[in-house]
Amino acid sequence: MGFFDFLKKKKDEDWFNVYSPLNGRVIDLSDVPDEAFAQRMVGDGCAMDPTEGAIYAPVDGECDIFETNHAVSFETPNGLEMIVHFGMDTVALKGEGFKRVSTSNEVKVGDKLVEYDLNLIKSKVPSVKTPIIINNMDAVEKIDVVAMGQEVKVGDIIMKVLLKK
Repeated sequence: MGFFDFLKKKKDEDWFNVYSPLNGRVIDLSDVPDEAFAQRMVGDGCAMDPTEGAIYAPVDGECDIFETNHAVSFETPNGLEMIVHFGMDTVALKGEGFKRVSTSNEVKVGDKLVEYDLNLIKSKVPSVKTPIIINNMDAVEKIDVVAMGQEVKVGDIIMKVLLKK
């Protein structure tokens, strides 16, 4: 390994990967029909236009599935805090269309957490566009949404996050 290989390896280690929690297309947060998300008031990241399936862990760490199963928050060992919020106004469904399949608070990338009935939910809410938000932006140097506009599967890298030193 040459000197430049060492520098590249070191550079890559500073970046933290966030993997897709859903199957679907990665879209910009500004495309989410909710001002708080679209204007990045609750944090930054990206969103997804999901296809049928389930919500999976996008990171290793601790998770908390909301009582209504429409959102999941995560905290990684390196202190990153994030949330996957399925659709808009889905809290009003009080869990209808969502089925929790995980009971563990400790998760690994790709663990299945919540199954959803996409057609049922689509028929009852204004949008199923799903923000994937980093909440503690004060700890973040930079976010690179590497899969913008792409169709992705669970486990594909969608964002790289550079944490502040």
